Amino acid sequence: MSGKEIYKIWMDAWNRDILFLNDITDENCIVHQARTDGKDSKSIKGIQALKDVVESAKEYFNNIEMSLVVEPIEDGNYVSARWNFKGIYNGEMEGAKAEKGKLVSFDGTDIFYIESGKIKDYWVSSDVIDFMNQLELF
Repeated sequence: MSGKEIYKIWMDAWNRDILFLNDITDENCIVHQARTDGKDSKSIKGIQALKDVVESAKEYFNNIEMSLVVEPIEDGNYVSARWNFKGIYNGEMEGAKAEKGKLVSFDGTDIFYIESGKIKDYWVSSDVIDFMNQLELF
């Protein structure tokens, strides 16, 4: 399976069914991500590490839609893509002053390291300032 095919499944996990991650995640997968919840992203590995990324977003948003801004680019074992996140804020994030029901949209970039057809490492960088502004977090 190519990196581009794996990336399509990643998007399907966001938009359709998180269980798709079972097919594309290495048991030792590490998510390299700066987190706002104080958790160490290297403390959880494997399928749960990737599920945590998706589930943490779904904790605060309904009607989530992930779409591609830049199609996946593959180079050896690496695949990268630019995405857009859209979701309806559910009003439950501590400190956020945005009204429940607000449409939030921001962009980010993923980089996957693929080994033996599975995601071994995942780096994500997103426009957190735009995200925080929309939720009125400061």
